[in-house]
Amino acid sequence: MAATNILRGVTLIDGSGRPPIENAVVAFRDGRILYAGAAEGWQPETGTPDGETFVLDLPEHYVLPGLIDLHVHLAMDGAADSRLHGDPAWTTLLMLAHARNSLAAGVTTVRDVGGRFGLEFVVRRAIESGLYVGPRMVLSGKLLAITSAGTEYYDGMYREADGPESVRLATREQIKAGADWIKVLATGAVLTPDESPGAATFGLDELQMAVAEAAKAGRPVAAHAHGIDGIRNAVTAGVRTIEHGTYLHRDPQVMETMAERGIYLVPTLKAGFDVIYGDRPGIPDWIVEKSKAVQEDALLSLRRALEMGVPIAMGTDAATPYNFHGENAMELVWMAEAGLAPMQCITASTANAARALGWESWLGTVEAGKVADLLVTTRNPLANLRHLADRNAIAMVFKNGEIVARQPTLDIGAIPEAMLAGGWICCGLPNRDG
Repeated sequence: MAATNILRGVTLIDGSGRPPIENAVVAFRDGRILYAGAAEGWQPETGTPDGETFVLDLPEHYVLPGLIDLHVHLAMDGAADSRLHGDPAWTTLLMLAHARNSLAAGVTTVRDVGGRFGLEFVVRRAIESGLYVGPRMVLSGKLLAITSAGTEYYDGMYREADGPESVRLATREQIKAGADWIKVLATGAVLTPDESPGAATFGLDELQMAVAEAAKAGRPVAAHAHGIDGIRNAVTAGVRTIEHGTYLHRDPQVMETMAERGIYLVPTLKAGFDVIYGDRPGIPDWIVEKSKAVQEDALLSLRRALEMGVPIAMGTDAATPYNFHGENAMELVWMAEAGLAPMQCITASTANAARALGWESWLGTVEAGKVADLLVTTRNPLANLRHLADRNAIAMVFKNGEIVARQPTLDIGAIPEAMLAGGWICCGLPNRDG
């Protein structure tokens, strides 16, 4: 019989939005949570064959669900000009490293909404087979766009499609390749040369075709959409998520519709802040200027969406300029800047993100019956969300009930070997400061 693993004495922030539980127990076996709650409510199971029990006493530690980032590009590496090019073999190695860095940062699930040459499917297979460690991956394959300069700027990421029939074929191609989602560009992009993020690109008929074809295979659609006309088209077409949503605040009726239909806003604020703030050498002036032009609108749209009851889920747009994989949790800090409470930010990156994926029955909260994807920290994220982005504050990361990343310098006593995954990250994230 498999061992029962117990984390004892922790403060539990279960991802549901409920208040934290101090002196809690989280027990799990075979990758599934048996119990999560107050210590006095935990009773070892009876009437089952005896099995080993491993206990980690973790006073002054905090347990959360593993974070879920709904908007990443594993093939990109945070280059100053955002450009994607180069040798595909090297890109594959970068993607594995980016997956590892995300996992070490407590991100146990990512949705890649624009890969490169289908390499993301190979990377996922390597992780699922146990050759490498990384988060579980939800993939969209190539993103669908009208004829665009982005095709050359982001080599291997775009699938151009003009007209409904071309969109039909492009959607079917991504599904055949193994895509779980379809990604469409409903507007221009901030990070594509000579495009206006406010301009609609795909027409309503093209977006409706993508949604209809995806639905035949049970695939939802994510829409990159900055401008309000493109957002309106995407919502009318029936997409599941709006990515960015920069000018959403300009149409309260669209926000009301999103709230009624459960269409999620994935705001990706971090991408803009990483361009605008700090020492960021090498970023082209046109990227800086467009980022500055849209950032206040992006904050306002998130604030208004929250007030209107639009569901919010976390996404970072990693790895746009200086927006590195492994620094994902800073998105929560910027969502708080827009007006979300710390608990709402955590819920957006756990329970809400799982609901957006349609995986809420088994992922996204620390509750009995769900997968034991857990993030253990030494500092209280509700006191300061930046603790979730502090590599030294992350004690352990569990995926499917196994430790896949830990800080060996933290004094938490002996960790049973049975808790460790076959491959695990021993030393947290690389230090970019040296």
